[in-house]
Amino acid sequence: MGLLRHQWHRAVTRPAKRKLRRKVRQAARRMGVTCSSCKKRYSNPLTHTCTVKTDFRQRKRAAAREAKRRTAAGKRKAATARRRARRKRMTAERRAREKARKAAARMATPRPARRGDSHEPGTCGNRDCPRYGCKSYWQGMDDCPLPHEG
Repeated sequence: MGLLRHQWHRAVTRPAKRKLRRKVRQAARRMGVTCSSCKKRYSNPLTHTCTVKTDFRQRKRAAAREAKRRTAAGKRKAATARRRARRKRMTAERRAREKARKAAARMATPRPARRGDSHEPGTCGNRDCPRYGCKSYWQGMDDCPLPHEG
């Protein structure tokens, strides 16, 4: 036991031993494994990350963002088209309902009954016709000094 203590004490106090220890540590630090993809040395494989000299990852992520943006824009356009079509359909339906309502209102209002066929005053052969046009026509025929058939 005394011997080990003495050796330990000597190892700590002697500068040559310390330098030797330091060199061993530096050698241990330099020791490690070289990565096969990036050719860098590492001692702990769990903490090693390869440094690849390309921007493929960034371009891939940018392309994914662009694709996502395009699909979102397409969805927005489709939704807008659906809303426009629905608005047009609803407007057409509303106009059709309004037209049907007006037609039903027209049919529901009472109309005066017609008296016979309509006729022109000159073609009516009845001199005692009670219609205003016929009365005026026959009165004008009677007042006219020129000879007329009739």
